[in-house]
Amino acid sequence: MGCDELRRVLRIYGTESDIAFSLIATHIRSCSICSHGVDRLTADLLAKKQDNLTCEECRDHFPSYYEATRPDYPLVKMPDVEMTEIALHLGSCDACSDQYESFVLLSELEERDEMADL
Repeated sequence: MGCDELRRVLRIYGTESDIAFSLIATHIRSCSICSHGVDRLTADLLAKKQDNLTCEECRDHFPSYYEATRPDYPLVKMPDVEMTEIALHLGSCDACSDQYESFVLLSELEERDEMADL
């Protein structure tokens, strides 16, 4: 996953980890493609290339990450570094990526049901 816009920006600022984390987090908040994970190509543009999260830690953050990445109504604010680490892990771990996709589908279904009840 990931998009060309994010890769282009990271080619310019990728060596500055703090700036890159901020750019990734800002982009993830507005890009429905990148909010589901940032691919290894994008991750390699960062000075810090390693995945620091375990699968369990990543999965523990699914609810807050999901809420923080809703562009129209983010209910949670996450620190840029934390959001970036989750996106990098989702982009490099197929198991977590699949589970997050299921989480998103279930969450969206629940939201639709709540809206229908109104």
